[in-house]
Amino acid sequence: MQDIHHIRKTMLWGAPLYLAITAGCLFVVFHELIPTLNAIASRAPAVRIAPAAQLAPFIATFCLIGVLLGMMRSVPASERLIQKFERAFNIAVWIGMIALLLIPVTSVTQRFYMPSVGYSMCSELQGNPTMWFTDWVRDPSWCVRGKSLEWVNEQAREALPRTAP
Repeated sequence: MQDIHHIRKTMLWGAPLYLAITAGCLFVVFHELIPTLNAIASRAPAVRIAPAAQLAPFIATFCLIGVLLGMMRSVPASERLIQKFERAFNIAVWIGMIALLLIPVTSVTQRFYMPSVGYSMCSELQGNPTMWFTDWVRDPSWCVRGKSLEWVNEQAREALPRTAP
């Protein structure tokens, strides 16, 4: 049996830290990952892909399970129940590690997939902070140094044929 007093002291800072990490990961999922997938599916004029964002769901999962395990260990629960959560935690960690190892594969795959659905790579747009983010545009003429994704979307709206009222 582990030292319950030590686990409780660790939970004082560990639980808030893990919950904050979970909140950050959920933010990434809902404000980066899902909108990017929706933009690709709807053939948006411009898409910014962050391959490392694929880790966020796994990190959130094992942080939440980690908090649950800590609570179960700090208020002694049955060892059998704890073992089930430890198994789930280990599975989440392994899947997250596999997703981490697949980031380069995802980066290479997007370079083949995105042109096949009509996108051109554009590294000239403003706000492309690192090499891990990749911008893609539907029309290569929209790839203008210093312009933003919003500017590309505006150009796409202006390019749409106007319908008469």
